[in-house]
Amino acid sequence: MKLMEPALSLSLKNILLATDFSSCSEIAVKYALALARRHSSQVHTIHVEGPDSYQLLQPEAFAIAFRGLNAGTTDVAGLLNGLLAGLPHQAPLEPGAIWKVINDVIVRNEIDLLVLATHGRTGLSRIFGGSVAEDIFRNVPCPVLTLGPGVKDFNAENFNIQKILMATDFDSHSAAPTYAVWLANDFKAALTVVNVLHGRTEEPNVDDLARKFKAQLPEDLELWSKPGFATEYGNPADGILAIADDLKPDLMVLGARHPEPAQLNSHILWATAGRLVSEAKCPVLTVRERDLSMRL
Repeated sequence: MKLMEPALSLSLKNILLATDFSSCSEIAVKYALALARRHSSQVHTIHVEGPDSYQLLQPEAFAIAFRGLNAGTTDVAGLLNGLLAGLPHQAPLEPGAIWKVINDVIVRNEIDLLVLATHGRTGLSRIFGGSVAEDIFRNVPCPVLTLGPGVKDFNAENFNIQKILMATDFDSHSAAPTYAVWLANDFKAALTVVNVLHGRTEEPNVDDLARKFKAQLPEDLELWSKPGFATEYGNPADGILAIADDLKPDLMVLGARHPEPAQLNSHILWATAGRLVSEAKCPVLTVRERDLSMRL
């Protein structure tokens, strides 16, 4: 692939941060802040206290909270939490349907990215556990950036992505490759494309993998440097995590498909995504299909 600037550009104009302001959610707040600073994004905040209790904070409040924030500040979440004092709580129409509320906020505010952390066994980790997390990943119309318990803290002032791992089955409808390439170009990061095969057959040809990968991209989008390719065999989650342990990426990108009840392996796919989010040592970006998630 030739070195060139892509004509296609994705937007991170509006970010939605879902948080319970626990100590475990601190890293999600910092990550949203780092992305917002890099892309001049507006950050909408939804404070989730329970499956039927939440508050909304407008982007102006987020900007005020972090204006002039210095690198030594540690209680980042506390700054936002203080702004919520006295705000009325809002409850969804159906108890336990917090993902529907999040989806409504995303649609109404044209959100480009949802950021959340799933550390520990309380707060968001409890609310977003099990089928609720699957509902969010499957149904919200924007990419979801999840920071699981394996993600270590980082300095938002020196935020950078140097290595990206993208897992793919070369689905022609997936938007994940486009996001992976866009982010790699934006950060000048090295991109490694991982394909996990269920059964060991003849070793895949790298040129064939490169052609399949390029076929997933818009015609006017090129990667700033040649990607690497890796193939594993067996369980998808095991294979992806094994490569991630060696590569130590700063970001993992996964494709996600819209709900299809007739699809027999639907829950298997989401079990894989759930395990990767839980065990990955870097943030995981889950991207919907091209026609549903792309906002240029």
